[in-house]
Amino acid sequence: MSIRINEAFAIALADVAAGVFDGGELAIYDGARPASADVAISTQTKLVDFTLGTPAFDPAVVAGAGGTATATDIAAVQALATQTATFFRMTSTDGTRTIDGTVSDTSGAGDLKLSSTAVIAGIDVTVVSLTITMPKGV
Repeated sequence: MSIRINEAFAIALADVAAGVFDGGELAIYDGARPASADVAISTQTKLVDFTLGTPAFDPAVVAGAGGTATATDIAAVQALATQTATFFRMTSTDGTRTIDGTVSDTSGAGDLKLSSTAVIAGIDVTVVSLTITMPKGV
């Protein structure tokens, strides 16, 4: 991508992107992450299904490479299945706006950090942090 945006616009874009997920779904899966967020989930197992708050994200701020929005508190929920969490997908309340990203535990570099990526059916799963970043140009 050759388009470069300034810091203020990166923050505005992060706010807009995060805003469409108010009250939406955050689902955690095992297996290989699809090639893009347009590709349907196929053989991956849904491990956890969270409902995002309203608002789902705090206002974006400058964070390193761009505008970053951080999720508001997400209540812990019981896991649906036992596997290792590898990626997440977020969907707006109307089910049409989707993004996905990587999952890690607190020591990793995932877009979504869980207390543990080892998910066990019936045991609460806790989101430690979730961010959306819109990069600024350099």
